[in-house]
Amino acid sequence: MLMDYQLAFDLAPVGLVLSSNRCIVDCNQHLCAMFGATREQLQGQSFLILYPSADEYERIGARMLPILNATGMYSDNRIMKRLDGRNKDETFWCHVTGRALNRDAPHEAGIWTFEDLSASR
Repeated sequence: MLMDYQLAFDLAPVGLVLSSNRCIVDCNQHLCAMFGATREQLQGQSFLILYPSADEYERIGARMLPILNATGMYSDNRIMKRLDGRNKDETFWCHVTGRALNRDAPHEAGIWTFEDLSASR
């Protein structure tokens, strides 16, 4: 059986993002639903638009850098912000896990998962 990896990416039961220099290169349907946005609204955007503040974006970026350098992986629970729809600007707890494709330049390219924790918090 031939596996359709694009379909698996699009329909995964967790939010998925391919990133480059802390920008969203591509994302799946689950991530779009979680943040209340379309793929077109998110592609090419900085992750900053998903954070409640620029300070929080900078703080987490600085915190994850040495960990990504050392291990290539990073995960945490953080507050994120919905973008559109009836829950626009609502904040929610999110579990984020990522892998740097190049540990020497961890923000250069990565694969990230996002899981909405609001139902369990």
